[in-house]
Amino acid sequence: MNIKSKIVVTGLLGLLSTSGLMSGCSPAMTQSEREQAITQVEMVKGEGTGVMADIGIVSASMFAFDSAELNQEGKDTIQAYREKLGPELTDAFMVLIVGHTDTSGDEGHNMKLSQARADSVAEHLKSEGVDASKIETLGLGPTSPIASNDTREGRIQNRRVDIYAIAEVRALDRMNFPSAALFERDSSELSDEGKALIKRNIETGKEMFSRANAIIVVGHTDDKWDDEWNMKLSKERAATVTAFLESQGLDPSKIVTTGAGESLPIADNKTKAGRAQNRRVQVLVLGRTN
Repeated sequence: MNIKSKIVVTGLLGLLSTSGLMSGCSPAMTQSEREQAITQVEMVKGEGTGVMADIGIVSASMFAFDSAELNQEGKDTIQAYREKLGPELTDAFMVLIVGHTDTSGDEGHNMKLSQARADSVAEHLKSEGVDASKIETLGLGPTSPIASNDTREGRIQNRRVDIYAIAEVRALDRMNFPSAALFERDSSELSDEGKALIKRNIETGKEMFSRANAIIVVGHTDDKWDDEWNMKLSKERAATVTAFLESQGLDPSKIVTTGAGESLPIADNKTKAGRAQNRRVQVLVLGRTN
């Protein structure tokens, strides 16, 4: 995969941690509550994208087995790349760090480990002077392989951390939907109101979607239930939204669907308001050309 197509998918996903909206655990809404949730749908429009450089580092050269603590070899490797790419990392509007794993082991554990490793690399870059406000991280677990997981060599390639320097701030179009506006409690079936809401926003974003290189649908939950249930529900809801988008004419070849479960909160799960923000579905668009 070349750098342009690679950043379209993984770069977009790496921005997931900055905003969004999916649910699984809230009680049924009253009509007034549903209307209020629908008014909270957000659409953010960008005007293009650009990539300055990317670095892919095999995890085995950075971390001990099953550890998220960056070792000295990993620090030295990152430093060597930093010296080579100095201006790109310094001048980028965003430095995106994405952790990946192979398919071995439990998926929930892999998601958390990949996020922790991305966060570890981010903390090291911050300590070395990279502007903290520019750094975003994401753990994708086993969801974005670059080789076959059927071979040892492929699994080694898939256990990696990617670092991207993204050039333009106008890189992301996104629609953020509160899950309560789309689904009833603990259900992955779109409500009639949810279908109408998505359809309305597809019409609003018609030009944006037509010019997209990639459309990513991501489900999120709060942390109220266990990891396995939350991951399952987030994936099912994202898949339901994807199927509806395709039924409305969006190109299936451009759509990537994933669930993040409870792994990417944007608010405090200790409060009702925070949990409501964390229950969300995102429709993200990247790679448009002017």
